[in-house]
Amino acid sequence: MGLYEFGPFQLDADSLLLLHGGEPEAAVGPKVVETLLALIEHPGQVCTKNELLERIWPEGYVEEANLVQNIHKLRKTLREHWDVDAIETVPRRGYRFVAPVREAERVRTRPHAPVLRRNGAVAAALAAALFAVVVLAGIAVTLAGGHRPVAVAAAPVALSGSGRQSYAIGNYYWNLRTRESVAKSLTYFNQIVQSDPREALGYAALAEANAIMGDHEYGGLKPDVYFNRAHAYAEEALAIDPNSAEAYAALGLIAQDRGQHEEAVADLQRALILDPKNGPAHEWYGINLLERGRLHEALRELRTSENLDPLSVATTAWLGSAAYLNHHFDDAIVYARQAIELSPELGDAYMTMGFAYEARGQYDLAIDAFKRYERTTHCRSGSGAAYLAQAYALSHRMSQAQRELSYAVAHRKNIAPQDLAVAFAAVGHKTIALKLLRHVDGTTWHAIANDPRFDTLRNDEQFRELARRAD
Repeated sequence: MGLYEFGPFQLDADSLLLLHGGEPEAAVGPKVVETLLALIEHPGQVCTKNELLERIWPEGYVEEANLVQNIHKLRKTLREHWDVDAIETVPRRGYRFVAPVREAERVRTRPHAPVLRRNGAVAAALAAALFAVVVLAGIAVTLAGGHRPVAVAAAPVALSGSGRQSYAIGNYYWNLRTRESVAKSLTYFNQIVQSDPREALGYAALAEANAIMGDHEYGGLKPDVYFNRAHAYAEEALAIDPNSAEAYAALGLIAQDRGQHEEAVADLQRALILDPKNGPAHEWYGINLLERGRLHEALRELRTSENLDPLSVATTAWLGSAAYLNHHFDDAIVYARQAIELSPELGDAYMTMGFAYEARGQYDLAIDAFKRYERTTHCRSGSGAAYLAQAYALSHRMSQAQRELSYAVAHRKNIAPQDLAVAFAAVGHKTIALKLLRHVDGTTWHAIANDPRFDTLRNDEQFRELARRAD
């Protein structure tokens, strides 16, 4: 064991400290550093997931979610001071460290005490870094799951041991936000209602999961069926605990999806008053602000949500969208990559990545992202064809653009009118594009106002008139 150097960092293998500028990265806990050490001891070589799990958690009883969180934390920490993607994911196998590493001579310095040398914020950061390990091991009694503390300055949720474990695992799947994972989360949240029928958290979790089923149009039922179920579960949670922040957050999401924006704001703000550390409430309030064109406030709320809930794929993906609409294209790409690292089947992240590359003029990368978007949907989607049509047109490949546009038109029932409009505008059919934009609602116009895809239409008087009407 020794001292390893890479980029602007050092890793002290003896004390398991990650150093930058000679000072410890206090928010990075020992298990996270142990993960990094395993990778840099064999740079360029693949460390399989099983090897890492067995080394870092020899005590066993741990899920892959713990490893995913450690890798996510490491990438985020390294990128703060180093413009290098040092950790590479090897699909279905594991990870490898691809940046140069060298062993350095140890310089004797005073010992560091990273937890005690600063204030309570450091302890909170360390607790966050170790959080998933503790919960998934079934040890935690203070926090019942990966995505939020249950209340601020309140007693812990009194779930049984099996209830805590079901909530942690269910919350992990819920956070991935894929069709299969959200459906799987319902199974675990139902187990909480069975094991702890007098606790509000199980019902609130079912409310949130059903709300996402309706929001994403997952499952075989109409969205309203899932929204009605979500509403009933939220009311059940509030009957048990009138101060359930999770239940109010779910009600806010339902209202938002039903176009009841004032009611959504009221419910989400109430959730945040009850629990200022409720990650999903910050996320959904950020989305509400984004849809109303309040981009800077939206970005702030979504960043708060990510800090509270670093494993939330949805929050990271929405951060990418917010960064894109704020014209922070590099940030949008980084957030999209982070979301994909956590959930490779998340199509929306590939979509955002494609838009950002397109805005930067990197059309080949945009086309690749849009093709990946289509693969995640498991079938050719009309929206993916519309995105490709514009990217091909902008890169002067008009025959390919026309082919994609023809496919999009044939599947236009599945495409938002604004997406089809930009495709028509890109191939030179501005009149058709403007006709399509007449069918766009006012909320969507807030996004169009900041979306670079519409830059070719902004000087058109008809476009400006449609925008004024929407305001």
